[in-house]
Amino acid sequence: MDAAEVRSRRLRSHLLAEPAATVTDVAGRLFAVQAQDFAAGRWALGIRTSGEATVGEVDRAFDDGRLVRAWTQRGTLHIVEPAAVGAILAVTGERQARAYGIDAEVLDRGERVFRSVLAAAGPLTRSVFVDALQRDGIAGSVTAGSRILTALSIRGVLALGPVVPREEGVAREQYLVALPPPGAASEDPTADLLIAYLRGHGPASSSDFAWWAGLPAGAARAAADRAEERLISLGDGLLALPDTGGATLVGTVALPAFDEYVLSYADRSVGMGAGDRLTVGPTANGMVRPVLLRGGVAVGTWALSLAAGSRGIPEATLFPAESDAGVSEALARVRGFFGFA
Repeated sequence: MDAAEVRSRRLRSHLLAEPAATVTDVAGRLFAVQAQDFAAGRWALGIRTSGEATVGEVDRAFDDGRLVRAWTQRGTLHIVEPAAVGAILAVTGERQARAYGIDAEVLDRGERVFRSVLAAAGPLTRSVFVDALQRDGIAGSVTAGSRILTALSIRGVLALGPVVPREEGVAREQYLVALPPPGAASEDPTADLLIAYLRGHGPASSSDFAWWAGLPAGAARAAADRAEERLISLGDGLLALPDTGGATLVGTVALPAFDEYVLSYADRSVGMGAGDRLTVGPTANGMVRPVLLRGGVAVGTWALSLAAGSRGIPEATLFPAESDAGVSEALARVRGFFGFA
């Protein structure tokens, strides 16, 4: 399969060619949407939703408990449906927990404090919870408390939920919420997670899945072998689901920083085009810039300040020899989403 067909099929899987009806439908399709940058994660949902979605519409999904942001994989935050967190952590949780290396007794105490303060005080911010951990002698510093908070998310205890109101500018903070107990264990949670990944990202290889989920390459290959009857092979190691449909192309769109279409593959060359790691990322500090995409290929980058008082005027930087066709319209859609239009 040539690169053009891979791109067009991925655009369909990512809902960039055929948007979903609601933001929660998007989250369900991609299963976990990278959202260390909260504004970027919300726009990742907005651009994949039909109609004129707004950041307020996305925020209501968090306020209503339909979405949360949790440390599901690779030690970073993703937007997910609450019921999906347990399914992901069943595969990724133990490996992430080892990386944090926090004693189980400390986490037990931290969980008790979280549930107690949440029940007593209601809406609970990160800073209030970290203060409680320090006050109870569980964390010796803000940094230590933040690490315990993250480890409790990896444990499946808590996540970031309703958005904390902000008088001016786009809200950035979220209240902590308790996660629901995990559902019944799957017979093969890693193979099931591979299927979920391919539904929202395919075609992709087992190496791509390994990177996205933060798993060893061997574990990802073994999961692909066990799921063989549920998959189709497209050659060159690429896998897809049988019902992914045909190829589709789209015009110019403005993807957010860290977008799943750009980031969620071990081999990012298919969608990079003239861009490279020096231009788009990941850079040395882990940054992945917002990308202008045309026909599934990066043709430039863009930036938009969401700081209080910002006029919301985006800036585009095209790669050499690329035209600006459709760029103004794509960036106008971003402005509208964040309430600048």
